[in-house]
Amino acid sequence: MGIVTTIIDALRSIGSPTQRTAIERQDEQLKGKRVIGRRRHIARSELGQTSVFVATTQPEPETVVPLSAAELKPILENAELVVPFLNTFLERNRSERFLDDLDEAFEAWSEANDKRGYTDEAVVEIVGAAFGSFCSENLRMRWIRVSDADGSAIAIQGTAKDFRGFPYHAISKRIPSGEYGSLSLSTFLCRMRHNASGSQSMQPNKRLHPALGNPRAAEAAR
Repeated sequence: MGIVTTIIDALRSIGSPTQRTAIERQDEQLKGKRVIGRRRHIARSELGQTSVFVATTQPEPETVVPLSAAELKPILENAELVVPFLNTFLERNRSERFLDDLDEAFEAWSEANDKRGYTDEAVVEIVGAAFGSFCSENLRMRWIRVSDADGSAIAIQGTAKDFRGFPYHAISKRIPSGEYGSLSLSTFLCRMRHNASGSQSMQPNKRLHPALGNPRAAEAAR
């Protein structure tokens, strides 16, 4: 524990910009939590590897419920808006490597001087919905709402094992820092595979982001 803490503290100063911002985000997420353990982990799959910071906190009571058809409707509608988003910033349609397409389009939007009418909120809604829908359709996951004493958040959950991802949070936290390169299939599978292999969560699943379920919040980008 002491050695790991020392490594994390060292990376606060000498780590890459991405590592430093990841640690800062995790520090913020862990405030008020009883932290049992914290470590750096290299998650690997046949498609590649990614480095993640893992924190284990004392379990807290929570409820998990699948989203209703009415709750899913605006999410699926927003997911469809990813096609014009890709066309606008990549000048092409989606390919077989959809998550790479999504990552490249998000990078292009992040670096563009002219956002072409796509606000931060619209991009969170569109890319988050498209990312989560891909996982739901292709990786045996479902949309859920997680609620506890801190509030609630929309997430995706494995149907065979209880591993989770938070698509809206994954996008929203990268906009202020200008991060990209984390939506690729290899990175996602590495993280989900590790997340399914133990009780630790890739990130605390409490107060990750307000439930962004504003119906049709991406309408402005049409």
